[in-house]
Order: sequence, then C-alpha cells, then structure tokens
Amino acid sequence: MDPFNMAATGDSSGSSVRKRHVEGRNPEPEREESGEKHGEEPGEEPEKDRRPQSLHPGTFWLTRVVLLRSIAFIYLLAFSVAFNQNKQLIGERGLMPCSSYLSSVKRYVGGKIGMAAFAYTPSLLWLLDWSEMDANLDALAVAGMALSAVVLVTGTANMVIMASLWVLYHSLVSVGQLWYSFGKFPPAAPPSLISIWTFRWLIVRIMLGAGLIKIRGDKCWRDLTCMDYHYETQPVPNPISYYMHFSPWWFHRFEAISNHLIELVFPFFTFLGRRMCTVNGAVQVLFQAVLITSGNLSFLNWLTIVPSLACFDDAALGFLFSSKSGAKKAVLEIQKEEAAGRTPQTQQR
Repeated sequence: MDPFNMAATGDSSGSSVRKRHVEGRNPEPEREESGEKHGEEPGEEPEKDRRPQSLHPGTFWLTRVVLLRSIAFIYLLAFSVAFNQNKQLIGERGLMPCSSYLSSVKRYVGGKIGMAAFAYTPSLLWLLDWSEMDANLDALAVAGMALSAVVLVTGTANMVIMASLWVLYHSLVSVGQLWYSFGKFPPAAPPSLISIWTFRWLIVRIMLGAGLIKIRGDKCWRDLTCMDYHYETQPVPNPISYYMHFSPWWFHRFEAISNHLIELVFPFFTFLGRRMCTVNGAVQVLFQAVLITSGNLSFLNWLTIVPSLACFDDAALGFLFSSKSGAKKAVLEIQKEEAAGRTPQTQQR
C-alpha cells in the first residue's frame, strides 16, 4: 500500500518516487546551453517550462495518499478515544471489565485458550497478563496511536502497518462488549482500480443503506417531517443544532428532500463516468460536513468521508498538493512517461 515509498511528506515524498521512477535508466544527454539552442538569454528557462502544469485525469497516485492519511486520521482519533476511556469502561475497575468477559469466553469454549477462544473473541489480550489489564489496554491504544501518526504524517503505509492497525483496534473492539457494539459491515505499482472501486462501492452501499432504512422505517421520512425534530433527538446535539432546529418549516422539508436525493440518487452517479463520479464524491463530502457541523456522531461522519475520497482522481485532488510538491511532480513525470508509451519504472518493479 506504499504509494511512493516515501519517508516524509512534501518534496521528500516525491524524491523517492522520482528515484524509483528513473533508477536503472541511462541519463539523458544534457541539453545545449539555454539561449544557444532556443534563442534565449543564457541561464533563462524556456517560457513553457515556467508555466504551471496540470495533472491529467485517470490516475490515482495522490488519491492513495489522501486515502491513507484519512484512514490514519480516523485510526488516530479512535485509538485516542480508547486510550482516554477504556480503563473506565472495560479496565480492571471499569463498568464492564474485559478480564471478566475473557474469563467467560474461556469457560464457554472449554476452559483453555486455543483457536476456539481466538475465533470467538479475536484479541491480543489473550496473550497478555490479565492482572495488568489497564496497562495492556493502554499499550494497545498507544501502539495504535503511534502507527497511525506515522501514516498520517508521511502519507505512506504498507501491508504490515495497516494490518497491525487493524489487529490492534480489533483487539479492543472484540472485548469492548456493549461499548463497542456499533454496527459494522462484514468483514511499487499504481493504485489498483479494484481497491479504488472497492472504496467507491463502499460509499454507494453506505449511502443507499442509510437512505433505504429511512424510507422503510419511520413514516416521518416519507412525509418529510423528520427534520422538524431531528436536531433535538439526535444522539449528541451541538450548539448549532439549536439554531438548525428553529429553522423555518420549509427549510426542514428541503433538508428531508435533500437527504433522500443525496442518499438514494447521487450514489448512482458513481457509475456514470468520471465527472459524475466526482460530483457524487463532492456531494457526499459536503453532506458529511453539514452533519458534522449540525450534530455530533463521534467519528462516524469523518469515517464516511474516507471512501467518498475514492470518487476523485489525481486531477481532481491536485489542488491539495503544492505545485512544488515532490509527490505532484513525481506523478506528472509518471503521466508523461505513460503518455509517451513507456512503462514507468515504478510499474516495472
């Protein structure tokens, strides 16, 4: 999953891309001095070389960087919450001690810690000293915070890092009992289109599922009155929720209709070509931003933004990267080689 084998952001992130991209190739002969060949003053760059260059659509190098950093941000937030709350919730003196839960599972599977125990409750805590459960919970959370911070800062990751983050967090979720019983879905080359479309398909499923459950559920979503009292009944209202609640009735009808369009219509834009897919991505990100502004569902809305980012390609996300960014320059070089019919060095390995 390491997009550029980068060790840091900025120019250093792109330098390794360029190094891999040109490594093993014979250097091109130096050009003749500027001015002698192009009729310009010596030392002056040709005007076309000074013009800002735009990224071509259809590649996803920068998309991968943004996706990795977004996932890392969510992991960092989730592990930070676990570090601050787990001792009080599932610690040694917590409301629902996880050591008691593990003991119950152990008895249920035959009284020993084996494959049956791991299959029932997959967690690294089986392997640790249960008498120091608070320290164990903190250690898992701190390890997760450290790994996610590395990915967030560098914008790079590999299978080992991402698998470690998943194992660490799943180890906490598996023993979280009531506190972690939220709903879940079933369980050196360019970014795979399969992975990009997997993220796109995920956001389509999320939004369609959210929209259909409303239509099939409370009648107020069908008669467009749910937003009349949504803001005072949502899990954790915020200060802005007060003002949103007292908006005019016609605004609440507009909110309900917009919700149905965004969750039930716009997801299909994903399959209607690049431009429509980009429109859907922008709408979904904006929708989640509105939900974050008007309410508080922890990191649920932030997490929903992540798969929406896969609706954008490099050309759409290029504005997030400085024109002097090493990553952006490296992608431009890769695109130039592909346009010239040459296989980039990064794809040959």
